[in-house]
Amino acid sequence: MRVVIGGAHNGKREYVKRLLENIQYQWIDCSAGDLKFPPDGKVVIDRIEQWLAQTDLSEAEAVEFIMKSIEGKDVIFILTDIGRGIVPMDAEQRMLRDACGRLYQRLIAQADDVTRIWYGLAQTLKKRGEMI
Repeated sequence: MRVVIGGAHNGKREYVKRLLENIQYQWIDCSAGDLKFPPDGKVVIDRIEQWLAQTDLSEAEAVEFIMKSIEGKDVIFILTDIGRGIVPMDAEQRMLRDACGRLYQRLIAQADDVTRIWYGLAQTLKKRGEMI
């Protein structure tokens, strides 16, 4: 599994599209609240934080659903870092921020490669399971 993380509008999606330029893959945009993993092939999961905000599953159930669904699959997660900046006043937004932080920790711990995109620049944080 690979994780590409960064702030909003920092170039994460463009980076992944360049990375997969000559590779066949399926792009899953979770902004509509839908998350269905294909049985095989390379898949890109985008906007998982929006799915997490909309699901009826508890946080623990949602995290376990994701972790079990990606077992043995070739997945790239595009994660938007929503944990920086001003803490939201709205309790639901704070809960989502915390839930995303816990989910992201699980995904990053399991990932083989982690790349942070900051204003279009790629920085490798983890390569093949080792911290850099």
